[in-house]
Amino acid sequence: MSNRGKQPREVTKLLVWGRAAGRCQFRNCRKALDHDLIAGKAEINAAYLAHIIASSPNGKRGHPTRSHELSDDAANIMLMCDVHHRAIDGEDTWQDYPEDLLLKWKKDHEDWVDLVLSSGPESRSHILQFSAPVGPNETAVAFDDCVDAILPERTPAERRPTEIKVRGMHFQDTDDTYWSVQPETLRAGIERSVRGRFENGDIRHLSVFGLAPIPLLMELGRLVSDISDADVYERHREPVQWKWPEDGPEVDFNRTKGRPEPKHVALKLSVTSHIADHRITEVIGEDVSIWDISSDPQTQGVIRHKSDLSRYRSIVRTTLDEIKNVHGMDVSLSVFPAIPVSCAIEFGRVWQPKAHPSVDIFDQVRGRGFVRRLSFDASAED
Repeated sequence: MSNRGKQPREVTKLLVWGRAAGRCQFRNCRKALDHDLIAGKAEINAAYLAHIIASSPNGKRGHPTRSHELSDDAANIMLMCDVHHRAIDGEDTWQDYPEDLLLKWKKDHEDWVDLVLSSGPESRSHILQFSAPVGPNETAVAFDDCVDAILPERTPAERRPTEIKVRGMHFQDTDDTYWSVQPETLRAGIERSVRGRFENGDIRHLSVFGLAPIPLLMELGRLVSDISDADVYERHREPVQWKWPEDGPEVDFNRTKGRPEPKHVALKLSVTSHIADHRITEVIGEDVSIWDISSDPQTQGVIRHKSDLSRYRSIVRTTLDEIKNVHGMDVSLSVFPAIPVSCAIEFGRVWQPKAHPSVDIFDQVRGRGFVRRLSFDASAED
């Protein structure tokens, strides 16, 4: 005779499924279990009801009395995919998953489901991922990391991101050919995947995640600048995450004005490092007015608060307005960035063709110094 407790009732199964939102509750898995995309099955039950305290006293994590008491208790059952169901009950692995750990994972998952589903439609955001090779390295942005970053203020509008990728290049961002191809790839991707959906009202808010050379990220910002509402994120190294850490001191930004006479202006964006003036004049000559937006401190990883990025946007906007007022709309403006990815995107979003002068964007190339890579043309129409 079997020593197992009673089978979970239908109402118990529904409670487990509902509280898990049909997704695996193993930590950070969250696999949808109502379909199988690999097998091409749009409707399939790929879930297992996994007992935390086994329904049999002789089972994994079994108990002489609690096994039967909890065999039909939704609080004791987790929804799991096949792989993780095997892991928590495996002969050689089940001891790695004690009761307290599984109960915590179940609670964390159900809290996450409640958070996501309790948010109204106005919180929904389309996640835009843009990645392009940086030097010899391919880049990628993980969707789950993006979802974690936008919660709880925003919830994902779709189960997949809007993704623009540049892969498999035979040349690097240090090669001039890269810059004759990649900006057009980005523009075509935005036109195809974002602009039409925004104009149709399908996209109301964007959460923007980018890993690419700085001038391309500035172009990305320019291309999404007319989206009515967008949040920009930064990949942090300590800890490794896209969510704003909101720790450490806030960053102060300062503006230094250049001479008013020249019609050629250089704007240094000195956030991750200092840019010496001679590096500018070596490229564009001595007759130049050098303006500077600098942070205190200047270092990698300095932007750790969402409010830091807001203050950066504000000083960039004010500085571009001042340059126009001092030097005229027809000024020749060159920008030299040493900035994090989020600041690069926000610079492009701040710049407006009808309000600000045209811009040439430079990038540092090892052995060559600063090289002009892109332009924002104030006279061109989108």
